[in-house]
Amino acid sequence: MKFLDKKNRLFGKIHVAFLLLPIFLIFISLLVWQVVTSKPDYVLVRVKGSPGNWWWVTPRPPDWLVSSIKPGDKEYNTLGRTTAEIITVNIYDAGGPTKDIYLMVKIAAKLNKRTQRYRYKGEPLVIGGPISLELSKTLFPGIIVDIRDIDSQEEKKTVEKILTVRQFDRWPWGFDAIKVGEKMTTGEGEVIAEILDKWKVPAEKEAYTDTGKILKTYSPIRYDFFIKLKIKAVEEEGELIFREEQYLKVSNYIWVMFPNYNISGAEIVAIQEVQ
Repeated sequence: MKFLDKKNRLFGKIHVAFLLLPIFLIFISLLVWQVVTSKPDYVLVRVKGSPGNWWWVTPRPPDWLVSSIKPGDKEYNTLGRTTAEIITVNIYDAGGPTKDIYLMVKIAAKLNKRTQRYRYKGEPLVIGGPISLELSKTLFPGIIVDIRDIDSQEEKKTVEKILTVRQFDRWPWGFDAIKVGEKMTTGEGEVIAEILDKWKVPAEKEAYTDTGKILKTYSPIRYDFFIKLKIKAVEEEGELIFREEQYLKVSNYIWVMFPNYNISGAEIVAIQEVQ
């Protein structure tokens, strides 16, 4: 009798499983159908190239990685659908073999209507968060710096300013490398800086007398360079921002990379309107 009871219970479980199998298959079919037919919520995402999170000290992307990315590059899912498309690429020389790169990307995301937050490849799309794009020939890691609606017509206001900057205590051959008329571009041909003029003065030095008095003297071999630049910057909430992250204010330092000369760590001494 015990054998028959066990056999009946086993038969009952198998019977229930067969009854539930069609329901399970229908559920899976509906889930797959929803995934295949559902339309994504497109959004524009601004991405800064970086291999880590914003709070880490991480190196900039190397030139060979940056040069592999072009507008129109796409990422596809396993169904062959486009999940990301590169709209614009802005590249800035950072000195040496690395670059600063910013992408505007059209992302096929999912909007949670309750939280009003987007998700992409199962991860939240949030400013300051990491993102990884698997493009046709490039694996591109980055940090999200802006999220916009796909129909956004927002364009940041750009202005031109004349800057005078000063580099302290330099050797004279550096001055010879500064070429009036040289331009810096974004990598897409847009000019964002141009050298208008240059001059030099003997570098100022402090000298102390045997009585402790401080005297102002000048170096006979080193110079302070003054360079006049025309800069294209973004004006945002009363601030002038150059190259995405450099704030232009008198006494701030600025880095501008030209083909023959890098203005590194120059102090801004004047900001004027373009006449």
